[in-house]
Amino acid sequence: MSIFALLICRAAGIKAIITSSSDEKLEKLKELGDVEGINYKTENVADEVLRLTQGKGVDYIVNNVGLKSLPEDLKMLRRNGTISLIGFLGGFDCDLSANELWPILYKTAKVQ
Repeated sequence: MSIFALLICRAAGIKAIITSSSDEKLEKLKELGDVEGINYKTENVADEVLRLTQGKGVDYIVNNVGLKSLPEDLKMLRRNGTISLIGFLGGFDCDLSANELWPILYKTAKVQ
């Protein structure tokens, strides 16, 4: 799914930040051009995304984990950004508090 999202970004002229648990895969992705890679097993993704974007965050997130990662996604999402839920690798169970969901309203985020 990440490669598909990357190809859409490339076609639209959007710089992509891809996550993977494999440094080897991330290095191969970087060979494709203007792509940043983050190993989610060894790095804090939200912190790294904010560093790469000079604290601004990203406009779009393609989420294949599901609702469990929504709080982290919201940390790295820009105001008026979009989170597209495309999978539920983390399962369907989710226990999120209002405090964790507040950024949806504050950032006027679109979650679809």
